[in-house]
Amino acid sequence: MKTKKLTISILAIALMLSIAAPSPVQAATTPSLGLAATFGVLANTFNYNGGLTAITGDLGMSAGFPGGGASLTVSGATQTNNAAWTAAGIDQNNTLSAGLAPQTCTFTFANGAVDLATDTTHGQIGVYAPGVYCINGAASVGTAGIYLNGAGTYIFRIVGALNTANNSNIYSAGASSCDVFWTPTQATTLGANTSFIGNVIDAAGITVGSTTSWIGRALAYGGTVTMDTDTITSTCTTGTAVAPALPSQGRGTINVVKTVINDNGGTKTVADFPLFINGSLVVSGATNTYNAPGLVFTVTETNNTNYTRTFSGDCDVNGQLNLIPGQNKFCIVTNNDIGAPVAVVPPLIDLVKTAYPLSLPAGPGTVVYTYTLRNIGTVPATNITIVGDTCSPIILASGDTNSNARLDLNETWINTCTQVLSSTHTNTAVATGWANGISATDIASATVVVGAPVVPPLIHVVKRPNLFTIPVGGAVTYNYTVTNPGTAPLSDVSITDDKCTGLPNRVIGHPGDLNKNNLLESNETWSFTCKSRLYTTTTNIGTARGYANGLMATDLALATVVVYIPKLPTTGFPTKETDTMIVVASIVIVLLAFYARRKKEIV
Repeated sequence: MKTKKLTISILAIALMLSIAAPSPVQAATTPSLGLAATFGVLANTFNYNGGLTAITGDLGMSAGFPGGGASLTVSGATQTNNAAWTAAGIDQNNTLSAGLAPQTCTFTFANGAVDLATDTTHGQIGVYAPGVYCINGAASVGTAGIYLNGAGTYIFRIVGALNTANNSNIYSAGASSCDVFWTPTQATTLGANTSFIGNVIDAAGITVGSTTSWIGRALAYGGTVTMDTDTITSTCTTGTAVAPALPSQGRGTINVVKTVINDNGGTKTVADFPLFINGSLVVSGATNTYNAPGLVFTVTETNNTNYTRTFSGDCDVNGQLNLIPGQNKFCIVTNNDIGAPVAVVPPLIDLVKTAYPLSLPAGPGTVVYTYTLRNIGTVPATNITIVGDTCSPIILASGDTNSNARLDLNETWINTCTQVLSSTHTNTAVATGWANGISATDIASATVVVGAPVVPPLIHVVKRPNLFTIPVGGAVTYNYTVTNPGTAPLSDVSITDDKCTGLPNRVIGHPGDLNKNNLLESNETWSFTCKSRLYTTTTNIGTARGYANGLMATDLALATVVVYIPKLPTTGFPTKETDTMIVVASIVIVLLAFYARRKKEIV
């Protein structure tokens, strides 16, 4: 009878969990432009001047178009104050009011004007993922330009004017011009000698600077469109909106980091799981540089049927990621031996990396990197390695006080590496240690600016769970400590975790902000907590970001918590009932693990 009641309770809990599962976040969607889709330019009044202006698509207007001696070519039909022009205008307005305006904002900027090329609040500077970006003020694109990162719908909803600077660019890395929408409420002005992508719907009017290349549509039914020796192409195009050459911000990097969990008697190590990016062998912790913006990269490994594999960090659940110039991405691959885990204590290490000097304004010079490695767990760590992406050898200068090659709880290891830099460079190091068959990893980066009097920022996050082992379904509290090991105060500080929600994307008014200026300074410590209930052994990643002098600093911290199955009592139970209890407990574990995995996939 007790077993029957327990089974009914378990099924009820499973039903409640399935009901409570969160709904997927609705992604931005591309509405139909209707009859307006064939128009490259749709306006009440259309003017052009300068040299040759070319429109691929239809041209719609209410009356004639003074050219001022310039010439115009239109590949499609010219619709002048007729039924086709009126119908296209109606569909333009319907697209705006019914197709675009109702979509939920995926990111809302603070009130006021926003330069999309330099904004630091939404994520990586100048890089935008598909979504709806809501701006309560004017929006601009500075000379640095912006990147539309990946396929999907982009909606920039602007309560104010839209302006782009001369010589600015909108780079597309997989975004189709037909899926990009700009909806300012005041006039749009595109700078001269620029590249632009997307559909601008703006009845207040659109002015295009000279020698601008635009892939998309100028839809200003009710307003005026003015062009000057420009080209506008209304076809759907996927790829960069400028010349095929890479933008000047540089190449991107991918660092694949392997973690191994042997909490069920397994014996495999990192070397037993060869790693690959797009089929090419890579080394765990080593940085790989690629000259291919917008391409999808796939991380794989040599499988072992006795281990499960999960991807985290910048990789999706299938090990894929998209790379944009200037990005430094990390893909964490975790292998856990299959079976009921036991309560073994995992290690936890912390790596801080600094550079001296941080800036070489006069040009190329020598830089000394310092790597400070600590054991912040509860068990000694062995087999310590530090892998640097470009600087070697990394030499242990001090810290192993008893010379046993083991990072003990009371030790701090200081490592150094010297390198000559000829250009601005971000150097990354990955430290790994082992205890009880489980690996611990920490990642640290430092940027040195060469040839400019700019001091780059540094940021550091320490992440520590309050418990290293918990029974299945138990709760853990992660504690995060964010500091500034550099000299430049950090703005727009954020702390996130890939498996624990509720941390602030932007920190304002933190108690650790001693002078209340919302800047993380070198003498301040900002602390955070996040609670999570775990049903399987979990390695998760905390990421801290901050900005200074137009540059972003990032630090990652990894922590493993072993989730074990507690032994069931046998005293006083008949053998048959004990077996039933074990089966029921197994069902609970399977249901909870399924729910946790499903919840992660939905998020």
